[in-house]
Amino acid sequence: MPSSIITVWGYATVVFWTVLLVPSLIMMIRKRISRCLPNTEVPEDWPLISVIVPAKDEAETIEQTLNSLLASDYPRLEIIAVNDRSTDETGAIMERVAAEAKQQERTSMQILQIEELPSDWLGKSHAMHQGVKIANGELLLFTDGDIIFTPQAISHATRIFLHKQLDHLCLLPQLARGGIIEMAFIAFFGFLLTGGTFLWLVPTRWTYAYIGIGAFNLVKTSVYESVGGFETIKLDVLDDIKLGKLIKHHHYRQDIYLAIEQLKVRWQPSAWGVITGVEKNSFASFNYSVIRLILVMMLYLSFFVMPFIMPFFFPLAQTLGFIITVVLLHLCYAMIAVLFSSGVRVTPLMFFASLALAFAICRSAWITLKNGGVRWRDTTYPLDVLKKNLY
Repeated sequence: MPSSIITVWGYATVVFWTVLLVPSLIMMIRKRISRCLPNTEVPEDWPLISVIVPAKDEAETIEQTLNSLLASDYPRLEIIAVNDRSTDETGAIMERVAAEAKQQERTSMQILQIEELPSDWLGKSHAMHQGVKIANGELLLFTDGDIIFTPQAISHATRIFLHKQLDHLCLLPQLARGGIIEMAFIAFFGFLLTGGTFLWLVPTRWTYAYIGIGAFNLVKTSVYESVGGFETIKLDVLDDIKLGKLIKHHHYRQDIYLAIEQLKVRWQPSAWGVITGVEKNSFASFNYSVIRLILVMMLYLSFFVMPFIMPFFFPLAQTLGFIITVVLLHLCYAMIAVLFSSGVRVTPLMFFASLALAFAICRSAWITLKNGGVRWRDTTYPLDVLKKNLY
């Protein structure tokens, strides 16, 4: 291979990762809620917020989530917990927590029990859709059954929401600490999110930069209704992200903030749990296209893997760009790991984590194609139906 091509390739990788990572990383550092909150005002009239909490077989986490919401200092809150066909004690726990909250005259809480899933809906989207039907809030907050809120989380987020005059606000939570390999994997997901979603362009009018976070999607009820809500994306596996896409494509104001002091989640219980946990969503993020997956894997090999390999086979003068890229990648990964509470100790595991996540994505594609669809939470969704209903 001509030395000039190797040199240009090396410096091209520096430019590639600088454009993808640096602006979004700067944005994440600047947009921590705790840093931005002093610039906002305490509203005289707080809008009523309806918190929709769908859960299926979440008996281990749902009580802590609901109690953290009930402990919120937000003055006008209604909680709608939706038990989506659970086979464990999720529904009973919801009822008990609601009864205790009523006895203590705490925040309003309703329980919605869903027994059947229509054939033309995904379970979680249907659960949230049903929750919205009985909601009274001016704002809707969609969250998950394993998120832990601090008492100030919702009030702080709402101050940002009102100050920025937003229509849709997403918050990135802190990922609770686990084993070092698990945390390395999670930090690499943060790395992919930072580099792959153009976070710094989300607040702009560019419709191709959008975001949705299952842990915290706060949206005006009027906006949700005007875009058609979950009924528009009822068979799209990426429900949280596609809600963000739907809102952004209708030209509403959207933004994302880092909320590591306000929200916490233990995403998966182990390193292997991280691999299996992306089984549903990974191939869906490529619109179930093998061609797209192959193209992305080629980019991964060319711009991520090769910088680690080329310096071992070619002179320093030709591979300096690759070396700079490796240093840049490790610095950005370390900063993201700190932001996501994984800690700098995971930095040496970056390359290993990237291989593991590449395996997880390919595994997701293989399982989806082999099964002819996506199986999740005891429900199977045929691949041809999912493809036809992509948003």
